[in-house]
Amino acid sequence: MMIGGDKVNIRLAYMYRAGKEMEINFLSDEMRIEDSVIIAEKLEKERSVQNLYAIDDLDRTWTIKELKRLVAQVEEEPHHILVYFDGGYDRNDLIAGVGVVIYFEKNNKYFRHRKNVKLEQLDNNNEAEYAGLYHSLEILEEMGATNQSITFKGDSMVVIHQLNEEWPCYEENLQRWIERIEIKVEQLGIQPDYQVISRKNNKEADHLATQAIQGIQIESTLEINKRK
Repeated sequence: MMIGGDKVNIRLAYMYRAGKEMEINFLSDEMRIEDSVIIAEKLEKERSVQNLYAIDDLDRTWTIKELKRLVAQVEEEPHHILVYFDGGYDRNDLIAGVGVVIYFEKNNKYFRHRKNVKLEQLDNNNEAEYAGLYHSLEILEEMGATNQSITFKGDSMVVIHQLNEEWPCYEENLQRWIERIEIKVEQLGIQPDYQVISRKNNKEADHLATQAIQGIQIESTLEINKRK
């Protein structure tokens, strides 16, 4: 099983024996999984440190041996994933377009995946925004990105606040999208972190959505120097 995400959350827990009658339990701050293995190896050399284990971002516990296997597995699969999504709607032609940009790491390299899709039979821009997020989940499923924390960034306050249960949703068509998204998230074992960003900071996904409406299809995966 894999863990990861835009921010990998691993904590180390252990008991510190200070003499015969004093035992103190410690729980570390959160750290990247790769860093946690380095720290764990150093702690294992300390005789006073006992019962050392790891806790991931889903509150699962792992032995240090299991943690090391996780690191090897993480390097082979997409991890440290950051998703940008957007949706656009042409009221004149009743056509929607969605754009998705996914930054991720794999085998110690950084990648950017871009894709857009032209859609019909949607009613408005809010529905297009939801479709954009749902399409990003379908892409993640194709990538094999499961059982990890993933950050999703979009400029739709409606989508983000409703998914975070901060705003109510009364529209039946949007409620259906929320249900589809929640089902897919559960199927993938994803712990989502939905964040609102400005349109200025969502230019890539916005441009892809516009191109989709114009009939320009984009899909590419590119190795980059570092994640945005």
